[in-house]
Amino acid sequence: MFGWFKSRLSPPPRGELLRKADAAYREGATARVREHCLAVLQQAPDDARALFLLASAAADDRLIDEGLRWARRAVAVRPADAAPHYALARVWEAAQRYGEAEASYRAALARDGGDAKTHNNLGAVLQMQGRFDEALACYRRALEIDPAQPQANQNYAAIVHNPASQQAAIQHYRSQAAANPRDAAAHQGLAAVYTDLGRLEEALASFERAIELEPQRADLRFSRALVLLACGRYAEGWEEYEWRWRVEALNAPARRFPQPLWNGAPLSGTLLLHGETGLGDTLQFVRYARLAAQRCDRVVLECQPALKDFLRGLEGAAQVVAQGEPLPEFAAHLPLIGLPRRFATTLESIPWTGPYVHADPALVETWRARLRAQGAARLSVGLCWTGSPQNMNNRRRSLGLEDFAPLGAVPGARFYSLQKSAGAEQPLPAPPGMSFVDLVEAKRDFPNVAALIGALDVVVTVDTSIAHLAGAMGAETWVVLNHSPDWRYHRERSDNPWYPTQRLFRQAREGDWTSVVREVKTRLESRLA
Repeated sequence: MFGWFKSRLSPPPRGELLRKADAAYREGATARVREHCLAVLQQAPDDARALFLLASAAADDRLIDEGLRWARRAVAVRPADAAPHYALARVWEAAQRYGEAEASYRAALARDGGDAKTHNNLGAVLQMQGRFDEALACYRRALEIDPAQPQANQNYAAIVHNPASQQAAIQHYRSQAAANPRDAAAHQGLAAVYTDLGRLEEALASFERAIELEPQRADLRFSRALVLLACGRYAEGWEEYEWRWRVEALNAPARRFPQPLWNGAPLSGTLLLHGETGLGDTLQFVRYARLAAQRCDRVVLECQPALKDFLRGLEGAAQVVAQGEPLPEFAAHLPLIGLPRRFATTLESIPWTGPYVHADPALVETWRARLRAQGAARLSVGLCWTGSPQNMNNRRRSLGLEDFAPLGAVPGARFYSLQKSAGAEQPLPAPPGMSFVDLVEAKRDFPNVAALIGALDVVVTVDTSIAHLAGAMGAETWVVLNHSPDWRYHRERSDNPWYPTQRLFRQAREGDWTSVVREVKTRLESRLA
């Protein structure tokens, strides 16, 4: 891969130790890599290959401080070579320090621009920073150098929905696994491609093989949990989801308090329930506050500031505080996503006794009057077409407003924007032929958005917080979904067990929104008829 890897081996025992370390690294046996490399460094403290392997093993195990120490020593020993910078980049990437990882990958490419894996990895850290066009260019360059590079094929396909690249990734991951049966990364890559393709049973089989090889890899266990949940295997999925709290990049919500996690047993004292970053997750799981209040003296809900006023008065929550505000004393806590496991939720026992969040009736009447002032319409439809463009998942499940233009041909239907976008202080122009209204002031906060939803006949939305808000309100909600959606929409069903008033419209193949919009149009026409 890099020139200095191919340098003449030192005489035994140092050369033999390096050969053993190389073999152990290919097998994923990082403990043996350390053993052999540390023995090498006793003989030659500046052996660049041993330092590189130690840094790489530490990156694989996410031992950040250790990895930085070895990688920086390798860079100091061989600053003109690409490999030490590559090793340093991998450690920064494992630490979620994407800016530093980018700089080190670029330093490696400045010294050896012909390495496909370095181009792919640079693309990955650019993608994690939301720089998708630059990432795509890196994946293309990696595939120009090595068309068989499985990670580049997988990453490229995830952005451009290229079936040929997905099949190439599967083929090469299989070859990689056949050549190195103990390579957990190959099985993990296969599982990720199968998941994207909606081939969930094959994804589970690949995850299980990777976990056999590396049973303590929390990211593998968490990824498997999401597939289990998508398959409706909730009992296993909630159990496996607990590994999420061991994933360093995700564990802050569960570990920031000294009080214990609530185990679901009766509690003499206050229980703090807290959300994370996703507004949709909070709206989905606050339904459990009522059930938790039956087992605890008092329940306090901490939520995102945007939801505080709207959720005040939620059944079961004695107090609602916004993230960042002082918290009252509490005896135990639990992230909201932990509640389904505590209540042994299955597909058949998802809590639903009716809408559990509500719009202010006076505000609803205010917005009904505003809608009447727009003129007669036989059907009032809310539209939300995209999530945050910085989120890779949102890019796959989002449309443009123009993609909904065919709905304008539905006679008697008027469409109202529910889209909250940065910088959208001015009304959006209507797509050609569509009766479209953008009431900007209705979207200034959740109480007003909820009231507007309450004044509409039906909501058509992508998978974003609006889908959860309308579903939790019991509004008639039609959700348009990409081919392999989030776990909570499952597979091959037109209903959503979490929200009985939702209807799901699914892509037949990844990237095909045309047929989905056509189906929505047909349903609107039937609704009017």
